[in-house]
Amino acid sequence: MSARGGVLPCQWIREAIAGGTLTAVTPIDAAQVQPNSLDLRLGASGTRVQCSFLPGRDGVDARLRRFGIYAVDASADGVVLERNAVYLFPLQESVRLPEGVRARANPKSSTGRLDIFCRLVTECGTSFDEIPAGFVGRLFLEVVPRSFPVRVREGDSLAQLRFVVGDPVVDDDDTRALLRREPVLVTSDHVPMPAESVRVDNGVFMSVSLSGNGTLGFRARRNTGAIDLRGKHPISHFWDRIFHRANEPVVLEPDEFYIFRSSELVRLPPGYCAEMVPFDAGAGEVRTHYAGFFDSGFGYDAPDDGGAAACAVVLEVRGRDVPFHVDEGNHLFRVILLRNTEQPDALYGRGLRSHYQGQRLRLSKQFLPDENDEAPQLPLRFAGSPRT
Repeated sequence: MSARGGVLPCQWIREAIAGGTLTAVTPIDAAQVQPNSLDLRLGASGTRVQCSFLPGRDGVDARLRRFGIYAVDASADGVVLERNAVYLFPLQESVRLPEGVRARANPKSSTGRLDIFCRLVTECGTSFDEIPAGFVGRLFLEVVPRSFPVRVREGDSLAQLRFVVGDPVVDDDDTRALLRREPVLVTSDHVPMPAESVRVDNGVFMSVSLSGNGTLGFRARRNTGAIDLRGKHPISHFWDRIFHRANEPVVLEPDEFYIFRSSELVRLPPGYCAEMVPFDAGAGEVRTHYAGFFDSGFGYDAPDDGGAAACAVVLEVRGRDVPFHVDEGNHLFRVILLRNTEQPDALYGRGLRSHYQGQRLRLSKQFLPDENDEAPQLPLRFAGSPRT
């Protein structure tokens, strides 16, 4: 285990489940455990609330009595959550964190790509998505669909939780050293990027891909039907495609939601995971991610397979106050590398049915492919042997 601390791996999570640190109304399934995180499940009933809130010392129940509007039942066929309405659901999981171990939540990849804004709330909590060391109690999830109405059911997973000791952040000097010895970033031509060519400043800066033929991105349509989180839907019912057109700029409109991809491709070694910074005022008037956590092994293949299925980062982009022109090569977002306390004994994409491994431009798993979509991506082969 690293003396500097880090993110705890899946083997610790399994031990925490067995030892009662993590408990649930319905027993936790093995499939909920990811390399560095635990999927959290919605309870059977939630509450439509007047506004978002942090419970503070009054507690969740008192806040619900003050701000609750009506109950929603997510059992059986589930319930449709309306756009821009705020809901609070109890989660099936509860925690009893030991001293020295804290936790942080984030939306899952599919949640972010559907433009569902969600945040973890704890009993008497004073900040979203954070669980302090030693906390014992219930967990809740605030859910706000932004672009589409969504049908959710008891047991659906919208968020995940990771567990941390000490300071897991890899500083800039160590990040540069890692980039020199490991092809963490590769170009779209499958060539490892030299550390000297990468901008590192409180994280690794990356850019949006707006070149090439075919679909560059997607823009969410307005006034659609509901998306069933357990269904499969035609892309054209919910998304307009953005195509490359010579000499025509890409301008993001305020409060519109877009899906793009990064120019660079990522492969995370087993000793590291990563988190994206969702908004950086210096990068422009956009929010570039809702989910933003990458488990160890994202884009990484086993050393004996001769290559790497490096992944693009899919960007969940929302324009903010003014129209904003984005161009190829704009450093639109940055990723912070996080150290693991030890290597997970299972990696993303290696026997875990990871839907987004090897992705380029890809919508959430709730959408059907069609004849206009990109062909399936094969594992990358570096120009030369990868350094593993």
